[in-house]
Amino acid sequence: MRLLRRHYGPLKLAMVGVVFVIFVFIMHKDVGSGSKDDPWLKNIVERKDQVLDMMMGAVNNIRDSMPKLQINAPMQQEEPEQKVNSCLPGYYTPAELKSFMERPPQDPNSPGADGKAFKKDKWTPEETKRKDDGFTKHCFNAYASDQISLHRSLGPDSRPPE
Repeated sequence: MRLLRRHYGPLKLAMVGVVFVIFVFIMHKDVGSGSKDDPWLKNIVERKDQVLDMMMGAVNNIRDSMPKLQINAPMQQEEPEQKVNSCLPGYYTPAELKSFMERPPQDPNSPGADGKAFKKDKWTPEETKRKDDGFTKHCFNAYASDQISLHRSLGPDSRPPE
C-alpha cells in the first residue's frame, strides 16, 4: 500500500517509460530475427499458391462452360394452357387424386402385404448371415427390409373421407 501512496516525479516516470520501450524493442528484435526459411512458413506459402491455382482453375472452368452469347431472331413463346378448376382451393376432384402410374399386381400373401409383419420360421445359414450383417451394419433387419415389396398394400385407409 505504501507503494501506491508515494508521489513519483515526472523524471522517475519518464525513466520507467524509456526502460519499458527499450525492453519492448529488444524483445521485438529477438523474436523478429528468426530464420526466414522456416519450414512451416514455406508450407503456408506453398498451400496459398495451391489454393490460388485451384481457384483460378475453377474460374476458368466456369468461364469455359458458360454458353457463348449469340443473338438470334426472337421466338414466339407459347402461352401456358389455362386450367379450369372445378373445386375450391384446397379441395381436389377424384380425377386429380388418381395415381399417375398404375401399381403392379400385388400378392396378398407376400411379406409385409396388408401391413402384416415380416415373419419367417425357417432360416437358411445364408439368410441368417445376411440378417446378422444387416443388424450389425444398419441396426435393423436389412434382409427383411429387402424382402418386403415397395409396391404393397398397407391395409385399409384409415383417413377420414374429407
